Amino acid sequence: MAGAGKGLHAGEGRAGRGRRSQTQPQPPGPALTRRLGPAELAALRAAAEASPRRRAHLELHAGGADDALQRFLVGMLPGSYVRAHRHVQAHKLELTACLAGAFELLLFDDRGALLERQGLAVDGNGLCLVQIPPNTWHSLIVREGFAVLLEVKLGPYEAASDKDFAPWAPVEGSAEADHCLRWLHGAVAGQRYLA
Repeated sequence: MAGAGKGLHAGEGRAGRGRRSQTQPQPPGPALTRRLGPAELAALRAAAEASPRRRAHLELHAGGADDALQRFLVGMLPGSYVRAHRHVQAHKLELTACLAGAFELLLFDDRGALLERQGLAVDGNGLCLVQIPPNTWHSLIVREGFAVLLEVKLGPYEAASDKDFAPWAPVEGSAEADHCLRWLHGAVAGQRYLA
């Protein structure tokens, strides 16, 4: 077989050094620090249903705002409006993974024109994970059911500088926000939101 003998083999470390028979037994690793199952998802859904924003967050990191790696779940219901925003700090790329339901990620230019819609879903009808670069205007909409996404960003979290909201996007909770949400659901590339 071509290539046999190349690569890693049983008993060899990454660089081909050492043998398993010479290694000492390793103590068990640390216990899991965070577990997520049906009960936690049900609690996240209940919190989203009770919120006027139609969404709720569950922090997965233990260090709060100072944690070097911010990790949290966002549970969202249809009708949740996420004001278009960007993360301007050079190290604030955002890794987003869909864990349940279906979302659409919407990307905009500086003038508010829709550049792209990208489906995020776990059923094979879209991507399951995207990485959003810093300085990218974006929003999310729920396409079906209770949807859950995992967000990961470098910390620390600084409320004053975490998000730069798009000046053309209405403030959450305003009458214009409902209008904008309807527009987000039907907008096509090249269109701009006009209140």
